[in-house]
Amino acid sequence: MFLVVTLGLIGTWQVFDQVQLGTKGGPSKTTVTPAYLSYNTSFKDQKWGQGAAISFILFGIIIVMNIVQRIIMRERTPKSARRQRRVILGSR
Repeated sequence: MFLVVTLGLIGTWQVFDQVQLGTKGGPSKTTVTPAYLSYNTSFKDQKWGQGAAISFILFGIIIVMNIVQRIIMRERTPKSARRQRRVILGSR
């Protein structure tokens, strides 16, 4: 479950090809995503540093959301199941 949610989260933040092929950010930049904004800033506007900064911020957002997801999913797991898992993994 954790893997599916993590990959889905990363996929939603990094949508690029659908925006590029479908609308190019229009109408009125309503479909601009962080990945498309980074590409557009770097390659079309030739602002390489700003495009890299957008990508770095996107990476940070994904990491923070992943940590929050881990905390939320850890709280849902019963403590006894976590203890059993540690015992099973520790005995190998």
